[in-house]
Amino acid sequence: MIEKLLKKAVYTFSGFFHRNSEKWMFASHTQYSDNSRYLFQDPYNPCNIRKIWIAKNIDEYEIVKALGYECYLKGSCKAIFHSLTAKYYIYTCYLSDIGYAFSKNAICINLWHGIPIKKIEFDIENGPLAKKFDDSVLSKIKHPEIYRYSNFILCPSNFVYNYSFKSAFKIDESQILKFPYPRLIFLKSIKTKERRFTFFYAPTWRDTNVDFINSSFFDLKKINNFCIKFNCLFKIKLHPNSNITINTEYYENIIFIDSNDDTNIYLAEADCLITDYSSIFFDYLIFDNPILFYVFDESTYKTENREIYSEVEHIDFGEKVYNLNELLQIMQLTLEGVDKCTNQREEARNTFSINFKDTDNKRLIDYIVNEI
Repeated sequence: MIEKLLKKAVYTFSGFFHRNSEKWMFASHTQYSDNSRYLFQDPYNPCNIRKIWIAKNIDEYEIVKALGYECYLKGSCKAIFHSLTAKYYIYTCYLSDIGYAFSKNAICINLWHGIPIKKIEFDIENGPLAKKFDDSVLSKIKHPEIYRYSNFILCPSNFVYNYSFKSAFKIDESQILKFPYPRLIFLKSIKTKERRFTFFYAPTWRDTNVDFINSSFFDLKKINNFCIKFNCLFKIKLHPNSNITINTEYYENIIFIDSNDDTNIYLAEADCLITDYSSIFFDYLIFDNPILFYVFDESTYKTENREIYSEVEHIDFGEKVYNLNELLQIMQLTLEGVDKCTNQREEARNTFSINFKDTDNKRLIDYIVNEI
């Protein structure tokens, strides 16, 4: 509790510092990645902006420094100094990744990490995270950083703002930045191809942290035999918060990807995405490739984890399957070229404004420079 009160005091004190509008701080919630990374890396710089990345650990620091960018380790003297004197904080997804305590009078821009399916932030009513966002006095004392609301949120469409961001982030429409996600602009430019047909399995994190991979819903031997038979690959990348161990040593056609690796590279290589309640499929709509939803725990997920936004739940984005045999059958049809959901994907791209023509982040950067 003393630590929380000290942070609040430092936060108040940080308001006395002069803030430089040509200094922008950046950070990501996961290892050097996501929307903040791709806005940070964009070479367009109309006003000689000084862009500074805040790294959470030494590995991230070394990655960013090796790329030639200015970077400081979170908590270091230089990171604190620049955090106290920069006007703009740009992050994915949490202010604390740069430093809540130093942010008073800074303009905080949350790029978020995607279009939500499951309820987020102050919309969460079920599961372990509900108490964190319940607006209680205790919550405000324990988590002051989440009550230091972002000044602006990147939101790709009015539809997303109305069903989620408006209430989840407690913002009005004037605070949304209606531009494409920088991650999607990057993703659109890097489509590559594996030598063999590749299924990319990217499930969401369960708040209960249940080990659903090492269960009857997944038979790695069976999946591997399928991939050998049809000469394809099955890549698995879990959510960074998942604490699940997978041993794929004995499965030559199954590849387990480090959860901290950049997801975009693997999306760009995939011929078919398999997911569940993760918003990652919105990114994959860029490619107009088949998307399968393996929702074997749908009923328990909705009761034990977070609720699904009803506005999204009833939109048909792709085929749903509920057991492994059914999944393998649909995977075989996909390999044979069967794709029943092309029209649904096109409708989704229009609804969620994923049909953009931007090839860089010039519009967003100009808006920040000239309008904020």
